[in-house]
Amino acid sequence: MSLSFYFFCLALTVRVLFIILQGPNLEDKLIEDELMYWNNALYFFEKGSLSEQVYYERMPGIFIFYKLLLSITSKNLQYILIIQALIDTLSCFVIYKISSITLSKYKNYIFFFSAISPLMIIMASQVLTETIFMFCFVLYLYFALKGIEKRNSLFINFFLSGLFLGFSVCIRSISFPLILLSIIPIAIILINKKISIINISLCIVIFLFSSIVPVSKRIVNNLEKFDTFSLTSQTGIHLAYWVTPLVLSETKNLNRKDAIKIIEERKKKYDMQGDIFQNDLILRTIGFEILSEISLIDLTYSWIKGAFINVTAPSLLLDKKVRNLPHPSYYQDPNLKRWTYNLIYNKEYHYYLAFLMVSLISSLFTLSSIIIGPFLLLKENKTIFYLCLLYVLYFLVITGPVLSPKYIYPILPCIFIYQSLTIKYLKDFLIR
Repeated sequence: MSLSFYFFCLALTVRVLFIILQGPNLEDKLIEDELMYWNNALYFFEKGSLSEQVYYERMPGIFIFYKLLLSITSKNLQYILIIQALIDTLSCFVIYKISSITLSKYKNYIFFFSAISPLMIIMASQVLTETIFMFCFVLYLYFALKGIEKRNSLFINFFLSGLFLGFSVCIRSISFPLILLSIIPIAIILINKKISIINISLCIVIFLFSSIVPVSKRIVNNLEKFDTFSLTSQTGIHLAYWVTPLVLSETKNLNRKDAIKIIEERKKKYDMQGDIFQNDLILRTIGFEILSEISLIDLTYSWIKGAFINVTAPSLLLDKKVRNLPHPSYYQDPNLKRWTYNLIYNKEYHYYLAFLMVSLISSLFTLSSIIIGPFLLLKENKTIFYLCLLYVLYFLVITGPVLSPKYIYPILPCIFIYQSLTIKYLKDFLIR
């Protein structure tokens, strides 16, 4: 049997075991967004509809996904998570297939890193959008790269690539801009591959058509009912109550409570009695107004700092048992020096500190691979280097200074590439 089969079994085994080790009564352990998705999925399963607030604040694809799993498993959460673990394992396999096309001599390394990824394992055990989003997203990447690199069945590959990108948008609207942004690199690469202009044009039209179809109903509905191209009403809330307070806290040395007061004061200037998308636009306006008053240097620093912390923060911190340990809240007071001081000198936080220190060991390798890996990739495959660079920058810019290891989830395929090139380089260096 091939090594890929053993890695597939490894990926599935560790994910299922992690879910089993969570113990019984999983519903009682759901928190925050998990609880929101679970309760609304149950409501959608039983009533066949969602509240207007939830429907327009989130994309409906995730609730359709969980409704399907609820019907298959008779509402058994553990079985749902095991199916999710299988889907996550299939995502690892698709990442392996991508590397077989683009970086074939590193494919087993990439499969191994995805199989044992703590972030993927933890996310697969939670009722969130990440796992099914990743599955659709890597299939979008796979068919796009297959069309570019192998040029077999060019039109069908770009049809499927667009279709799975559209499905990913149905799960999370974060990938919606990529429908248009993908056209530029696709066109440039196909031109360099000496594909005819007619075929390139057809590929782009097919890609656009298939990617828009899954979200067309939402687009038309929002245009007719709210006169907006926005897919969700969540952008303003995210910008005004998460991104902006973090930047204010960093640049003005405020705690979160005082930063929120500034947002609330600005809100008094506006009439918030409109529909949910009008209110969303007002919150976006408030967020952009406040951010425009902050220097470009400070904004850039906040974005870079957020990206650095998210990339290097140990994924283990997302595990519920670790999160339940007493620890200082960075969101309430995002001053890194004070947060670190409290963590070290408050005895109540020492168990959390111990987990943090142990898990930071693996983060050191990730950090070094993110530094070394891109240079090795540039030597290995310039096209993939530039695609990874654009891919990583897109998601880091979209995420901004909001902090959590889960926000690097979409860029994990690139991180696995960097890790694989780095470990192969170190292995060859030591053997010399």
